[in-house]
Amino acid sequence: MNSETTTDQLKLSWQSYWDKARYLWSPFVKLREPVWCLTSAEAKKEGLAGSFAMIRLTDHRIVIDLQEVMKLEVGDYALQVLAHEIGHHIYTPANLHDNAVLLSRIQWGLAGIENRTAFVANIYSDFLINDMLQRSKGLDMASVYIKVNRGVTFSKLWTLIMRTYEYLWRLNRRELTMSSHFESQEIDADASLLASLIRSYSKNWLDGAGRFTALVYPYILEDEDYRKSRESLIVYLDAETAGMNGGIIAGITEIDDEAVSGNVDPRREALGLKDDDTKANGGGLGISLRGGTGPKQRYLEPSIYIDLLSKINPSLTEQELLNNYYREIAQPHLVEFPLEQSTPVSFTLPEGTDNWDLGDSIDEIDWLESSIYSPEIIPGYNTLKRVYGPDEDKSDKERPLNVYIGVDCSGSMGNPRFTFSWPVLAASIIGLSALRAGAKVMACLSGEPGSFLESEGYITSEKDVLTVLTSYLGTGYAFGIARLNTPFEFPTKEKSHIVIVTDDDIFSMLSAETKSPEDNWTIIEKALRNAGGHGSLVLHSNPEWHQEEAARLVKMGWKIYYVTNEKELLDFARSFSVENYRTIN
Repeated sequence: MNSETTTDQLKLSWQSYWDKARYLWSPFVKLREPVWCLTSAEAKKEGLAGSFAMIRLTDHRIVIDLQEVMKLEVGDYALQVLAHEIGHHIYTPANLHDNAVLLSRIQWGLAGIENRTAFVANIYSDFLINDMLQRSKGLDMASVYIKVNRGVTFSKLWTLIMRTYEYLWRLNRRELTMSSHFESQEIDADASLLASLIRSYSKNWLDGAGRFTALVYPYILEDEDYRKSRESLIVYLDAETAGMNGGIIAGITEIDDEAVSGNVDPRREALGLKDDDTKANGGGLGISLRGGTGPKQRYLEPSIYIDLLSKINPSLTEQELLNNYYREIAQPHLVEFPLEQSTPVSFTLPEGTDNWDLGDSIDEIDWLESSIYSPEIIPGYNTLKRVYGPDEDKSDKERPLNVYIGVDCSGSMGNPRFTFSWPVLAASIIGLSALRAGAKVMACLSGEPGSFLESEGYITSEKDVLTVLTSYLGTGYAFGIARLNTPFEFPTKEKSHIVIVTDDDIFSMLSAETKSPEDNWTIIEKALRNAGGHGSLVLHSNPEWHQEEAARLVKMGWKIYYVTNEKELLDFARSFSVENYRTIN
């Protein structure tokens, strides 16, 4: 490439290397040609900024900023650059799921600086790909670094990375690190460990992510060190936002055991130190060995899950992530999808006409309707056929009862955004099971006196149900009985279960004064009668308390389920869902 080369000419040159770059990995690689941006302004519209290349896992594309390529004078390295970007698609991180797992494992080791997760993941992936291309594919990747590094702002992390490449590729000292004033015996030792790690985990690269994180942790711990590291390495960051707009990745709610066990500092390993020994450089990697939360204590805290998924796909909203968190944990406990059994009918009825195509049987043509439609009949163009449907009587088909789910969201209840909520999980299991069986759900959060939030009547939208259930009020002291007047002030056309999840304070609410002529005891009795179904009060309380009031509720027809441990809410939700929604056909 010379100084008179235009970006149009450069594009033609790089296009000629595309197939060769693919074949370096495999002749079976099926990737579309990169998005060639002739200007940096075009590249910015594609989401590329800072570097001269990037990948998107959502549409499996590569974006190249040819103007930046010319500015950095790397136009002669099309094969190396394209092969590197292809490596991100087929080697690491390769796909949205593995990218999510990689980020998850790295985040475990970045206590207090989790916002640097994607940055570390990009550097780790680059190491693996570049070493593979230089060592196994015969590409001169070192020359690309020599070219790009001219005029770089030195940093500790940049020096560590370049010294590691010198070890990996047996280059002379300072061939890549140049005149960096950060060189030291400590960096030299870390680079030697890092080179061994990259080689050792080249095939099982996810398993090496924790150890890699432990090695680079001290280099980006301080804000100023991280700022300088980004400044010196920004041109290489081509996969930081690879998962943008990739939707929600399933299977990340559970704690990854490998993430915990693999979060080991190689420096301590090399010295033969164990986890209970005195911690070495930058120790305290934020490894949480206290277990998880939720069923079987195997799930991430919701706040950690939201923080992680926000890094994987920054375009997702917090509410979307919170809904998915409780949906995924509820999923194993939902009733199975009902199977509808159909019986043969004795006759069918005409339901109208449809186009007759040349592939259909000729005796299906309705000649009368076709001639009415067009006097000049052209088979396959304006011919019609009669469509028939079964005549079924579904009047005796059993239908599942709708369900009203009221959840106490007073000040004594934790925020499900920050702390795992058993009441929200139980309500989600019941609500999602009901929707799965074909019933409608009305959800209501209530913390009164104070606030309440409810769905717009009975709905079939899973998203809307979960959005209500996972919200938070933190007001008042109990579920407001007056909320039952909204759906049950008058007899309903369709019967409904009523499920209220609350605690011992509900009895104080029942005896509290109201602003209406009816007291709360009257309202709760009327609601059960007008619902025409069944009412269940799930109380985090003791059966020996308020025995007289409880007996009064039971006499009305309410069923009372006492739970002394919030985990027992899971048992109730599962048994309720199975009893009421499993056998519906």
